[in-house]
Amino acid sequence: MKKNDEEEFVIKFLKKNKNIFLKYPELVEILNFPNNKQKSSKVVDLNIYRYQKIKNNYDELKLKMLELIKAANSHVVSQKRVLKTSLKILNTKSLSKLINLILDELGSLLGCEIVNCFYTGNNIINKRLMSIDNRIAVNFFKDKPQTYLNQNPKGIVIFFPNRPKVIKSYVLLKIIYKSDRLIVALGSKNKNKFSKNQQVDLIEHLIQIIQVQLVNLN
Repeated sequence: MKKNDEEEFVIKFLKKNKNIFLKYPELVEILNFPNNKQKSSKVVDLNIYRYQKIKNNYDELKLKMLELIKAANSHVVSQKRVLKTSLKILNTKSLSKLINLILDELGSLLGCEIVNCFYTGNNIINKRLMSIDNRIAVNFFKDKPQTYLNQNPKGIVIFFPNRPKVIKSYVLLKIIYKSDRLIVALGSKNKNKFSKNQQVDLIEHLIQIIQVQLVNLN
């Protein structure tokens, strides 16, 4: 087939600009390349190999960008929700209202089905708080972190005695009040909801806000 002037121009341009598809990978999607199943006398069709490599790199880059955008959007949404909850915490007027807010709103904030709250001392009197031995509570926070995400099965029985078979993953929050501990247990039916490698910066921000408000209400 005889090449016309336009085809000759394109061919010359591509020969001089061999990286054109790396600079503009979107061009790959609108071009018709030879099917890699076509018969060829060559062991490896170099054109197909180059095309496939560029296409794979582009698809991989596009997937990573989508994941990055999704993660960024999710983080922004989480920040707004945490900020809203933080303001509610700081606006509570009594200790009982603060306890109610923790039990009623932290679950929906973090997408959990069950929220329980335990207390190691007797400085707070609230019927919604459950008592827990300080030695047991400390055992889950040996390295003195503010959150516990190691998913020890024993934690499900201890911190979710009301519905232990429902909980598939959980997180524990340690809140310091005077010389005692307030342990908030948030459980999920989703086994992938919480894991030990999860980021906890926003959760720890909430813990700090709660601790500040506990001092304010003292």
